[in-house]
Amino acid sequence: MSVEKAIRLLEEAEIDLQMGNFNKSASASYFAARMIVEIFLRSRKLSIPRRDDKLANLFENQGFKDLSDDLRKLYDLRKKADYLGKFVSEEEAKGALGRAKGIVNALISELKS
Repeated sequence: MSVEKAIRLLEEAEIDLQMGNFNKSASASYFAARMIVEIFLRSRKLSIPRRDDKLANLFENQGFKDLSDDLRKLYDLRKKADYLGKFVSEEEAKGALGRAKGIVNALISELKS
């Protein structure tokens, strides 16, 4: 895992959004956010839980309430995109990309400090 990979996933999410691949965009947005959260938590020498809800809880316990809420929303949308018989809308995919960018940019800043 690397910061560069998280950034690349964001770029792919943006491309998928522009191409009308809203499910793929939402999924890539989630994985970009999850990856940067894992990198951040590892930088603090914390064990990474396998379950997504526990990951969001651990992240919240590090003082990132709003960003952990965004991570949970991204996960819910990713489940819709990948597992449910429903489609992600363009508006949802745009929102997911915005949330993921917020998480990635915030944690890149944290990792640099």
